This record gives sequence, structure tokens and C-alpha cells, in this order.
Amino acid sequence: MGIREFIHENKPGLCAVGLIVGLPLTLISALSLWYSEGDTGIAQWANDMFGNWAFWLIIPGLAMAIIGGYYLYDFYRKLKEFKNLMKVESKAKFIKNVDKIEELAWRLHPKYERIVIEKKKKYKIR
Repeated sequence: MGIREFIHENKPGLCAVGLIVGLPLTLISALSLWYSEGDTGIAQWANDMFGNWAFWLIIPGLAMAIIGGYYLYDFYRKLKEFKNLMKVESKAKFIKNVDKIEELAWRLHPKYERIVIEKKKKYKIR
């Protein structure tokens, strides 16, 4: 399994990790930048933790949070559309939307490709 297949099969988890790591990294870096001296509590802890690196850590933190959030949103939007198209019990409507369904399945996960294959077998479509 190559890196491309790994990313394709684990995209939602990787995006969630990016969001989970990126948001706190951004928040702690921002606190460290804003409250650099004389404060106590979490702001002092953030400054002690990152110190002069806060500016350089806020950039990848923001990037991870934005990219992870976007791809996670995009995945769930496509998943919702896929499920709505797969709910159709009419063979004619399924055939009409089969190109869109196959594209969504390909972009989502191999598991959804297998679901499409099963539905095509059910309707006896090549």
C-alpha cells in the first residue's frame, strides 16, 4: 500500500487529527504571542511552552486546522450526497445518477465503491 492509497482510505481520520492538533496549537501559540510577559495561568504556561517559537508554530497550526476542517467538511458533504443518491429505489433514477454515484464512491472510500457494485448487481447493471 502506497502513501496515496493510505491517505485516500484514511482521509476522515487524518483530517480530524489535523483539526484536533491544529486548533490547540493555534490557540496556545496565539496566547503565547499576545501575553508574552507578566501574566499568570494559561497565558504564562503557553509562553513558557512555546516561547520565541510561537510565531512559527501558529502558521502550521492554522494551516492544519483550515485544511483539516475543509477536507472533513468536504468528506461529510459528499457522504451525505452519496447516501441520498443511494436511497433511491427506482432503477431508472439510479441509472440516471450512476455516474455521479460512482464518482462520489471513488472519492469517498473503497467501502462505498463496493456498495455501488452491490447495488448495480441488484439492478443487474454492468
